[in-house]
Amino acid sequence: MRAVEGKEQMVQEVLLSNVQRIRAGERGNLAFAVHRSRQDSREFGLYETWVDLAAVEEHESGADFKAYKEQLRPLVESGSVLFGDAEPLAVLGYPFPGGGEAR
Repeated sequence: MRAVEGKEQMVQEVLLSNVQRIRAGERGNLAFAVHRSRQDSREFGLYETWVDLAAVEEHESGADFKAYKEQLRPLVESGSVLFGDAEPLAVLGYPFPGGGEAR
């Protein structure tokens, strides 16, 4: 996603609020990362992995998540938020759900 010019610090703060909420005990999160481009300080990325779809739905259905989205929406350029849905094939740093290590 790309921050509206002059709103970069606010976007960073809102994105980092996710980390605090997940640390507070959201079930099923395996990895969550907030990134900021070194080449373009207005560009941000999130990476998150959950144990299952139920954990994602739980994460996204809470009042705190909905408030986060409403707070973020006016701070980023329309159309700049891209979503993907992928299965991790090789990951370092955490075990895969169901046992076993990352390949």
